[in-house]
Amino acid sequence: MSVKSKFQVKNIKSASLQSKRARISSCSCQRQESANDPRSNGCRRRDPAVEGVQDAGKELSKIFKRLENEEVAEKLVRAIRCHDARAVQNIIGCECRVVHFFCTDRSDCVRICCLFGRDREVAISFDICIRRENRNRY
Repeated sequence: MSVKSKFQVKNIKSASLQSKRARISSCSCQRQESANDPRSNGCRRRDPAVEGVQDAGKELSKIFKRLENEEVAEKLVRAIRCHDARAVQNIIGCECRVVHFFCTDRSDCVRICCLFGRDREVAISFDICIRRENRNRY
């Protein structure tokens, strides 16, 4: 005895479409926009690192502005070539410190680390490399 059953399937196509659709959840962009919205009842918390980055910009521009002076630049070049940490420290100021000196095949370098912000939230490190003088040129 064979029993033949007829099934009517109507929702298979729509069910397969539903499984292919991506679900849209709350986007982080929407949350950021609402945080920047002045109507958001002041619930936005100020990030202290922002102040640290602004402080870094001010202080680093002061340091590099001093290097426009020829005498200061000359002292820095001499201090880097002689690996004189105290002289470099005097030029770059107290917000930054000399991490270490190193040499490449053509240059003498110093790595400098600066900390900024109320609680030192921002650290900026950079290298200054001075090409060695080639005194054996003809």
